[in-house]
Amino acid sequence: MKKPMCAVLPKTAPREICSESARSARTPGEQWRDTDGIHIEARGLAPPAPLVAIIKLVESVLDATPVIVHHDRDPVPLYAELAQRGWIAQRIEGETGEVRLRLSKGS
Repeated sequence: MKKPMCAVLPKTAPREICSESARSARTPGEQWRDTDGIHIEARGLAPPAPLVAIIKLVESVLDATPVIVHHDRDPVPLYAELAQRGWIAQRIEGETGEVRLRLSKGS
């Protein structure tokens, strides 16, 4: 069996860049950087852990890097928290049964 490939980034960049096959092997709460932004795996976390982890990540982003959330349900309470911080959420295509959001700083 071929092991998923990941490239560890320098300490200044969050986590790692991984191949598509490695993405399905994520653990709840894991964060990684890919070409489209910083990802967070919120699937499998019990409330309020996803909300807390996502807000903590958003508050740590100092530039315009998007945050991609992989969730197993629509995180309705998250939207008001994001708006208070000047962020917006857009639902994007994800895996079957996944709610995937692209979070970005509002202009």
